[in-house]
Amino acid sequence: MGYRSQVVLAIAPEAASAFMALQAKYPKVLELCNDADDFSSGYAQPGDWFMHWSHIKWYEGYPEIDVLNGFIDALEADDLSEYGEPEPPKRPDGTDDQWGEYFKFIRIGEDNDDLTEKGWGFQNDIFISRHIAF
Repeated sequence: MGYRSQVVLAIAPEAASAFMALQAKYPKVLELCNDADDFSSGYAQPGDWFMHWSHIKWYEGYPEIDVLNGFIDALEADDLSEYGEPEPPKRPDGTDDQWGEYFKFIRIGEDNDDLTEKGWGFQNDIFISRHIAF
């Protein structure tokens, strides 16, 4: 059966063209996204992308997972040049923004302390909530 995780990846419209370039370059990644429990656009605003896998083997070494993790790492590093975006969008005051504002990635594994969270976009829409069930 293997170790499973719950994963959410959300991409804001500002990074959507890079995400679509990724899918065009790696059709198996598009297939993985299409196989998600929820793969949709318009989650929080028109033009964004939202993926949710409720029970996935999110292992390093799986090619499609590695490609998605590489894309997430590129977002964190503010370098989407490989995906056709030379720099992050500008803020209204003309200064550079950071790609971290335009995505959210959360992976929760089966173990209580196995958690990965990247990006700070979608703050009011996607977050971890812990509670005690009884």
